[in-house]
Amino acid sequence: MSVEEIIHKVIDEIRFGLFSPQDVRRLSVVEIQTPDTYDEDGAPITTGLMDGRLGTLEPRQRCKTCGNTAIRCPGHFGHIELAVPIVHIEFTKLLYDLLRSTCRNCGRILRSDETVKKTQARIDKNRQLLGLVPDEVYKLIMQETRTKQCPHCGTIQYKIVFEKPTKFSEQIPESGSEQLTPSMVRERMERIPDEDLELLGFNPKAARPEWMILQVLPVPPVYVRPSITLESGIRSEDDLTHKLVDIIRINQRLKENMDAGAPTLIIQDLSELLQYHVTTYFNNEASGIPPARHRSGRALKTLSQRLKGKEGRFRSNLSGKRVDFSARTVVSPDPNLDINEVGVPLEIAMRLSVPEKVTEWNIEEMRKLVINGPEKYPGALYIIRPDGKRIRLEFVTDREKIAEAVELGFIVERHLKNGDIAIFNRQPSLHRMSIMAHHVRVLPYKTFRLHLCVCPPYNADFDGDEMNLHIPQSEEARTEALLLMQVQDQILSPRFGGPIIGAIRDFITSAYLFTRKTNRLTKEDVDRLLMAAGYEGPLPEPIIKAPQPLWTGKQIFSLFLPRNMNYVLKASICQGCVKCLEENCPFDAYVIVKNGELVSGVIDRR
Repeated sequence: MSVEEIIHKVIDEIRFGLFSPQDVRRLSVVEIQTPDTYDEDGAPITTGLMDGRLGTLEPRQRCKTCGNTAIRCPGHFGHIELAVPIVHIEFTKLLYDLLRSTCRNCGRILRSDETVKKTQARIDKNRQLLGLVPDEVYKLIMQETRTKQCPHCGTIQYKIVFEKPTKFSEQIPESGSEQLTPSMVRERMERIPDEDLELLGFNPKAARPEWMILQVLPVPPVYVRPSITLESGIRSEDDLTHKLVDIIRINQRLKENMDAGAPTLIIQDLSELLQYHVTTYFNNEASGIPPARHRSGRALKTLSQRLKGKEGRFRSNLSGKRVDFSARTVVSPDPNLDINEVGVPLEIAMRLSVPEKVTEWNIEEMRKLVINGPEKYPGALYIIRPDGKRIRLEFVTDREKIAEAVELGFIVERHLKNGDIAIFNRQPSLHRMSIMAHHVRVLPYKTFRLHLCVCPPYNADFDGDEMNLHIPQSEEARTEALLLMQVQDQILSPRFGGPIIGAIRDFITSAYLFTRKTNRLTKEDVDRLLMAAGYEGPLPEPIIKAPQPLWTGKQIFSLFLPRNMNYVLKASICQGCVKCLEENCPFDAYVIVKNGELVSGVIDRR
């Protein structure tokens, strides 16, 4: 198969399973036999935990398996041949269920052939109706299969006891409790036929239960567990390497004692010690066993601890990552912004950048930005030439000369400016409206600012909430944000179908109080309001002229609404169409109109 065919291969599904011992040996490039890492000269020891065949960490050194340097070498697995089988800590509950659900002699499921047919029909019906079989169905089948005598071979079944974390035993009426060693458990698992495993929810091709008892332990590449050199020159190994050293040492002692014919008690003690080290290698927080510790007393961070929790791989490195072209600060309200605008502090606007291609229409502007550089707003941080070379303007002394060299096809990474597209987000992001696209408005001070109507979708308030800003870096990303994420396209909530963005609380109250008939405004009040709103037209005639001129709130409100338009108020006490902004209106009312359409209205009968 050619490289092109591999690249364009379509993946239909991903299925998880277990490696068999043969799989582990086949994927391994070396059997690890030596618990040491480096020799006196600092070179990796052959068959040691830092063997050159496992990959390389040094910048110019080549991997002995693939021949690539550290940048291109993905790392390669090794393996350790265990002296005795070891129970995998993460599968003990499954092994316990299988021991109770299958015959101790023939390995068949503890159900008659007739019941097995009914069970299979039940599974097929679920698969036909739902397309899959729920886990609850398999759990129920497992619970129903515990009988005292095998219906196939007639063998009496004994009670299985699970002693945490990894011990199993059988309660035999005549002789009492008898421990099931990992080897015995493995033998029992090997006897279970594939068709019975399918009844219990297993895929025998991807995961046989005997593979849950380890005979071979995979050793991860050095890339997964790199060693670091401290300032003192001493090498410090990764926690996983520490655990693997312990496993190899105990494994060697166990092999030597078994070969020398040591007493059963010593073999048993060493087997339990090996089980402890393998268990803490996979999970150092397993209940019922003391955690493995570093010389300093710190608990080792092994495989499970790397993956789970807030600081684990999934939540810390995959679900949430540190990203470039983003900012985070406290939010505060600004009613003078549009609902789809975000106020960005000048300091942030000078640190974040947008790549803009130089064209014949913007070349003069781009040259001015280059001359301003990073320190003067509006300016630019970088220039990218058509050959891909980046020029950092912070370290350029003669920027005018650089600006003259800017030609069509160059890319200038300029400061943020008004109108740029930004993606705004408040955590926790619980629904689609937790992250929306806004237009940038560069403003003074140090907080992000947003319109109060946009608080409900973000569930934001101003008691110290922080929000995140992301700047899309390509035309495709900006277009996608505009088409899919604009605030005005997110007004209706998908949860209940009603508006989640709109005038609420203070808006309604203030607009109602402002347009009441009893509200009278002095010349000073009117001037201040109209100046703040940017009104430049003539003043309407005051309703009351003496002893001092007074205006109503409705008069001032109507200055900002389209003329000659009837506003329909939909309320239970309103009959039909009411020209509510006329002075002879029988109702005390206010409306919100957007693009000539009513958004909402409040009405109060006098």
